[in-house]
Amino acid sequence: MYMLAHRPVLSSCYLLLALMAATSKAANEPSPWIPADGPPDTTYQAVDELRSFYKLADGSRSARKGAYCIVRDDASVELGPGARDLRINGVHILLGRPLMRDTAGKLLISRDDWVYWIDPILRPTYIADRAKLDTVVIDAAHGGHDTGVACSTSHEAQVTLQVAQALKKELETAGLRCFLTRTGDYFLSDRQRVDQSNAIPNAIFVSLHLNSAQAKACGPAVYTTTPSPIGTETPRPGNAFSCRSAALAYALQYTLSAETRLPGDGCNHTHFSLLSSLTMPSVIVELGYASNPKEAAALTTPDYQAKIAAALARGIQNYSRATAPNAEIPVAPAPPQKAKPRPRKEPTKPAADKQKPVKPAADKQKNRSKNRPAKKNRTRR
Repeated sequence: MYMLAHRPVLSSCYLLLALMAATSKAANEPSPWIPADGPPDTTYQAVDELRSFYKLADGSRSARKGAYCIVRDDASVELGPGARDLRINGVHILLGRPLMRDTAGKLLISRDDWVYWIDPILRPTYIADRAKLDTVVIDAAHGGHDTGVACSTSHEAQVTLQVAQALKKELETAGLRCFLTRTGDYFLSDRQRVDQSNAIPNAIFVSLHLNSAQAKACGPAVYTTTPSPIGTETPRPGNAFSCRSAALAYALQYTLSAETRLPGDGCNHTHFSLLSSLTMPSVIVELGYASNPKEAAALTTPDYQAKIAAALARGIQNYSRATAPNAEIPVAPAPPQKAKPRPRKEPTKPAADKQKPVKPAADKQKNRSKNRPAKKNRTRR
């Protein structure tokens, strides 16, 4: 568990990961919203521009009360009802800056959130610095004298190591190399974890933790480093991978939420020094709430740990495919247009003068008798 001054409990997220993006053939182009002279400014853009750019349509009928929803065949983007609420395909994301309205009442969104959350998720093949994934660094939190939070009959350090080992097995079966920052119950400082990880090329960093709050809180959450335009500190090494980290966070939260079917805290930006010091895409995954008695009991069982590990492995593989240098995710085809019904034609009746008169039966009988040959009289001998 990483300590935060404030941990908001957010709404649920669900569903399996389908298409994370829709792209065109120009898959190597960076986002057009990142100016050539540097990172985006802190101004706001109209949500109508976002809707037009991603070819999204009004989907207000499916939105939560007080929220604004825009959709297309493969994506649903819901803004609100809270000032920092964003949901993409049901996955909750905490915006770095609040939604605003202009004097005309039009909804506005920060360009930072557009560039560092929405675009990497909807168009991962447009991330400029993406690279082939070779190694997954799996970091089991805590260890040794630092046991972390208590979790039913176990503790955080033991549970995270067990899930890390199960995840390593899943990923190696899928053909990915893995590196565990710790393989036993011993303590490692953040500096040691960072130094080990930064020595590995073409890698991502996934740190496993357990959450703790009120007893009712439950479900997974994923944290990634705050991009420097949103944060107040000077840029750190991890800021260079903000877009790839956002895509990774979304992929993991999607599969975890689908597997556990528990309300969680969604995807969040944070100022953890561990993440900002890494020179690779990196996330902290809160696997669940050790403070929730039911969830804590499940987290200590091998079956539930295997289920979580399998969900994490699917998310990592989805991320790897979507951000590969040669990745091209085709635009979802438009639904077939329904054929307009043809106007119904009334049956035409023949004109009265063309109808053949129907002769009565008596007349027919006369005609038959007229045409019959006359009988010859026979004489008896």
